[in-house]
Amino acid sequence: MVFESRDGDKRDRSSQPIWINSTTEGSTFYNKLNAFMDHVWDGFYTGQLRLQKFPTLIDTTYDYNFYYSGTPAGK
Repeated sequence: MVFESRDGDKRDRSSQPIWINSTTEGSTFYNKLNAFMDHVWDGFYTGQLRLQKFPTLIDTTYDYNFYYSGTPAGK
């Protein structure tokens, strides 16, 4: 599964890390997701613009909970 922000500020606003967990039928799944690395350089420093895109592998037979550390995207 890959999900990303489609908001206008998707490179400026940070919503990571995002935690995904599931406890179903005695098994526990826990994963912490971070956004992709920024590839913008402003001279010697990075531009701090990071695409809010999060890839993860999940088993679709379970139910999952998503917890954002920042404000979730509107789109």
